[in-house]
Amino acid sequence: MSNLLTRVDQALNTLYRYCGYVAALCLILIGVLVCLSIVSRLASVYVPGLTEYSGYAMAAASFLALSYAFHENAHVRVEILISRLPRKSRYIAEVWCLSIAVCVSVYLSWYMIRLTYYSWKFHEFSEGADAILLWKPQSVVAVGSVLVAVAVIHHFLKCLFSRSYQPR
Repeated sequence: MSNLLTRVDQALNTLYRYCGYVAALCLILIGVLVCLSIVSRLASVYVPGLTEYSGYAMAAASFLALSYAFHENAHVRVEILISRLPRKSRYIAEVWCLSIAVCVSVYLSWYMIRLTYYSWKFHEFSEGADAILLWKPQSVVAVGSVLVAVAVIHHFLKCLFSRSYQPR
């Protein structure tokens, strides 16, 4: 059983890392789209949807990077307060904080999946010049929100089952 849990832990860590890679690619895409927008304006050529696509890439980058950032402890945490507590109190505070984070991240995931579903169901289009179906960029955000919920639950379970849990 321990071998299985170790393999699941390693697989999730790899998944978080790949989410970080995809988020970095989205940031590069944003840079390319912004440069293309600037060059096209200077050349007096209208390219529809550049602003919308850069916004979609920003949303994808943000939500895909959340799981990687949480796993690498890049999020703002309550570490300043928790680090001053005795060991047992620190463990209780860590479990409490992670349980709140689980609730918030699961609710966010549920909401984003629901939003994407209704955009798909009602065939909602963006209001931009290219009129893209909104469920397409929203689905990337929904996947990112599910992955951050998985990351939070992963760390919560590691904290619960390992008394010696220390965030990385």
